[in-house]
Amino acid sequence: MLQQLVAGTLSRFHMLPPDARVGVADSGGADSVCLLHLLHRLAPDLGISLHVLHLDHCLRGEESCADAQFVAGTAGDLGLPCTVEQRLVAEDGGNLEEDARHARHDFFHRMMQAHGLQRVATGHTLSDQAETVLFRILRGSGPGGLAGILPVTAEGLVRPLIEAGRDEVRQWLQSEGIHWREDSSNLDARFARNRIRHELLPEMLRHVHPGAAQALARLASIAGEEEDYWRPLVATELAGAGEGPVVLETGSLGFLHPALARRVVREALRRAAGSLRGVSLEHVEAVLALARQQPGRGRLALPGITVQRSFNWLRLAGAGDLPPADWQISLSGPGPAGAGAVRLEVTEKQTLSLPEPERSDSLYNEVSHRLDARVVSFPLLLRNWRAGDSYQPLGRLRPVKLKEMFHEARVPSWKRAGWPMVVWKDRIVWSRKFGVAAWAAAGAECRSVLCVREVGEAAAASER
Repeated sequence: MLQQLVAGTLSRFHMLPPDARVGVADSGGADSVCLLHLLHRLAPDLGISLHVLHLDHCLRGEESCADAQFVAGTAGDLGLPCTVEQRLVAEDGGNLEEDARHARHDFFHRMMQAHGLQRVATGHTLSDQAETVLFRILRGSGPGGLAGILPVTAEGLVRPLIEAGRDEVRQWLQSEGIHWREDSSNLDARFARNRIRHELLPEMLRHVHPGAAQALARLASIAGEEEDYWRPLVATELAGAGEGPVVLETGSLGFLHPALARRVVREALRRAAGSLRGVSLEHVEAVLALARQQPGRGRLALPGITVQRSFNWLRLAGAGDLPPADWQISLSGPGPAGAGAVRLEVTEKQTLSLPEPERSDSLYNEVSHRLDARVVSFPLLLRNWRAGDSYQPLGRLRPVKLKEMFHEARVPSWKRAGWPMVVWKDRIVWSRKFGVAAWAAAGAECRSVLCVREVGEAAAASER
């Protein structure tokens, strides 16, 4: 009966492509041992090949070593290749369960690459699903977290036992005379999941509803399907927002329905940090509150992420994202500088005729970046903005600090540190967006012109 149930789960969720090489995560416990034996029996009909995977966390001394030997022996008895690896997870006061889970996922990823595995199957059951959903409800998870353990993940993990209860698994093993190992850490009351497994959920089954586990698993299934619906809508809202540091427009965010806005922020946080480790619904709500607040500035320090508000923009960046250091580049003559970000060219005015594609790269009106080559000459210096910088751009009546112009032009604070400008003999002659200095601008009678242009990716980036 269990074998047919698992075969149906594999088919319903399209877990294993034909001729797939499948890793089977085996801890030696009942669930993963059952999974290994069932997949071994189904393999000929499915046309798949199996590779057993075991990661020893080195947390239980001789017991851990015995688990590894048991798994290797089981694989040998079934005639299957097996990879056993040790990875010490330190008990240093952190989240031991989560650290161990991340270590396993890293192990699975490396094994998929090393052995050409298309999928890795894990022994998560319907009981694990119910415990996960209950844990997340009590922790205050949002709707996305209620999807619990996904039957199939984008990384290639599959859960063939996700529709089978833990009792069904053990009954099948006993009926088949198959042995397994008991992990003593599963009885450790220090772990919240164990308290839910051995105390809270059994009480619910006895005193609330005997079908509580199935109901929680059904909730996870519904939540997962609804997240599938929201995913393309979130991707549309984040189109062009970038990977790594993510920039969101607060006005657009404010127009979204709260259900979509929360999911957009959650995905933006994931992109910024690379994961959602430590991120809760409260953190998502804090970002939305920052987007709504007046005036348009503020800062949040979230787990592994910094969120900064400037004018109508939010910037979400990982902890490793640092502002650029001061830089400068000497310009001895015409040509590209700064990795091609800025180009200077000297030309006679009557011959100045730029191809249309190049015109589209230019961020500003041509007059604003033409210098009089009789007044300004090489060598020049291309550098970033420094605190206290000021000059008188063409059209201004007096010198103005760049900081004041940044504020007038609503330039977000995170864009300012790397802001490029051209300097001649310690005087600013050009700056991005604000153009040439009035005293150095090419007039109508000027025939020899020095053009300062931003091109390519730098021009596009400065517009975002």
